[in-house]
Amino acid sequence: MYGVILLDARKQHYGWYEEQEVFEYVLTNDHHAVFRCIDYGAVVTGIEVPDQFGKIENVVLGFKQFEDYVNDSPYFGAFVGRVAGRIADGAWSDYQLTKNEGQHHIHGGNHTFSQRVWESRVVKEQDKIGVAFLLVSPDGDNGYPGNLNVTVTYYWTNDNVWEMLVTAESDQKTLFNPTNHTYFNLSGHTKRDILNHTLQMDAQNYAETNESKLPTGRLLPVANTAFDFRRAKKMTTAIKERPEGFDTPFKLTGGKTIQLHDPDNGRTLVVETDREAVVVFSTTGMEEDYLVDGEKMSSHRGIALETQELPDAINHPEFRTIVIEPEKTYRYWTKYMFTTQ
Repeated sequence: MYGVILLDARKQHYGWYEEQEVFEYVLTNDHHAVFRCIDYGAVVTGIEVPDQFGKIENVVLGFKQFEDYVNDSPYFGAFVGRVAGRIADGAWSDYQLTKNEGQHHIHGGNHTFSQRVWESRVVKEQDKIGVAFLLVSPDGDNGYPGNLNVTVTYYWTNDNVWEMLVTAESDQKTLFNPTNHTYFNLSGHTKRDILNHTLQMDAQNYAETNESKLPTGRLLPVANTAFDFRRAKKMTTAIKERPEGFDTPFKLTGGKTIQLHDPDNGRTLVVETDREAVVVFSTTGMEEDYLVDGEKMSSHRGIALETQELPDAINHPEFRTIVIEPEKTYRYWTKYMFTTQ
């Protein structure tokens, strides 16, 4: 019947992890654009959207088989928590967190949100369809206090928009600063690297980091630096200006909009969020043996745009707090809009 929205959700076997069955969800909209995710790590495994010629291709990095996500993944598509990024010395208040990067704590510790099987169910609304993932992180998990209940919902709309909604509640004061770690490459099936992509962000300042990639606490102006993406800049230009690449937190301002564009095929990704910051990771120097689309992972195969509060915020009171109070519900959202120009 004319006007009926036919968004479709399909659930299918994907693999096994520690005697738990892992499922993949395939969400398809009326325009045959597809969003794929699995209940292991709430990982986004594929986003298939059209270019300006109508050709539908995958625009995120991922693996062909589940075992690679377990054995090799650098957080491809993963939901990261309790706290994304690094915490200096793995210390907060009287709590010692897992030190899983030298003397520091990163991405919530070991065997955490990104490496667990979540409860999951399909959710439907009038104009979108999605998957809700639920996880209970117990008191003492990687050193964090409090039983933390987390729900992350991925919606897929008829306008080729991926909406990520996160809610969290704890029974004790604790820390929470999640992100999604999807790597994007708008060329389609990684047929090219991202150096010809342009990046634009509503960011007037970036967080200076030290040799351990921890913020110093200084928010520096991007003007007249390699970190200036206030106007669209080709990544090849950005890498020439900063050959070591980017693993950089930017403080978002204004509309908090990030735009990634591939001029070769017209695909554009516009990201909007209520988070304070985005960490841009350019994959510079990532020369690995595992395969992405049949070729070894290599420098600039993708770019991660990790919306979050500024890293190591607990050690920098001028950053937005990541402390959450007991018995309160906290909500966060990010939208990823795929269009063509």
